[in-house]
Amino acid sequence: MKTQYKTALFMACTIAFAIFLMSSTPKLTSVAMDDAGYVHPTAYKNLITYQENNMSVYRTLAASEKKAEGFKKSVRNATKSSLTIPTDTKNSLVYQKEDPTAFFQQDLASGKLAFNKGMGDYLKSGGRSLPKQEAANDIAMRYLNESGLAPANKEEIKMMHSGGLRLATAGSEKQIDVLRTISYGRFLDGVPVYGPSSKIIVHVGNNGEIVGANSLWKEVAANKGTPLKKEEMKSAKEAEVEMNRRLATDFGKGAKTKIKEMSLAYYDGGLNYIQPAYYFQIIVSLPKMNENPATEFEYLGIVPALKKTPEAFEVLQQASPEARKVIGKSSEKEMRKDPKRDIE
Repeated sequence: MKTQYKTALFMACTIAFAIFLMSSTPKLTSVAMDDAGYVHPTAYKNLITYQENNMSVYRTLAASEKKAEGFKKSVRNATKSSLTIPTDTKNSLVYQKEDPTAFFQQDLASGKLAFNKGMGDYLKSGGRSLPKQEAANDIAMRYLNESGLAPANKEEIKMMHSGGLRLATAGSEKQIDVLRTISYGRFLDGVPVYGPSSKIIVHVGNNGEIVGANSLWKEVAANKGTPLKKEEMKSAKEAEVEMNRRLATDFGKGAKTKIKEMSLAYYDGGLNYIQPAYYFQIIVSLPKMNENPATEFEYLGIVPALKKTPEAFEVLQQASPEARKVIGKSSEKEMRKDPKRDIE
């Protein structure tokens, strides 16, 4: 329970950013199959791209001690020093005993800087004096600049979603606003960056107070990347073939898959590099299996765009619980055969 609130909004927005940015009118591909049961590639013909020049690889840097100190100062001001904040720069996660939703966290290596002053009062009575959404947007951006969480290159950060947290009142279907929540993502040379990192969320509460912030953001070295040659990249067709084979492995031949959309963007896994990747919005239809009914869901698939990635590439999967059970069972069998199956 202690970590649920801290992570829930942030992880939900990680997937929401990708789906939001790639969303458009669906154009489903045909699903012709070959003799082995793999779908013939067709989505690559409608590949969505954002860049005018060649894609690049960006080296990322750990958060600086100066940035950490600026953030700590902003947290002391926001919490009136009610939170225990470490004086050094070692990795730390500290909770307030009186309110487990209040915490401070730092990890300079991953660029993680986060805090929440506590949700106790808000969860009891909601947001009584929340600012209007546009005003909350301005408050959040001003906080990012004053706290030092905003990136050095302001052109990289973009507001991706402006909304809030709502809760249902006991014994009623009525919902009450609890917080204003503003989420930010990253663009490099006009290309969106997806993945678990390059994300910032700010929570604005009553009378415009900053209730919390959650940042996973590392600066890129020298604000420029290393341009890639065409021969270093997988073609869109090769990436689609790889995605189709993975789908067949994960879900089995009985599953039907349709790619709604395919795009080329960047991936930030929170390690040491931001690298290009192909993204797939997919509809997966699973047949009835034993006691599990037939089901259909959307699935976000990712394939590294580089033939040789600079670091291990962990594939992001987003699917229904039923699908994850199927993936887990089949992936376990495949990993026994080839433990490097998802690492380029």
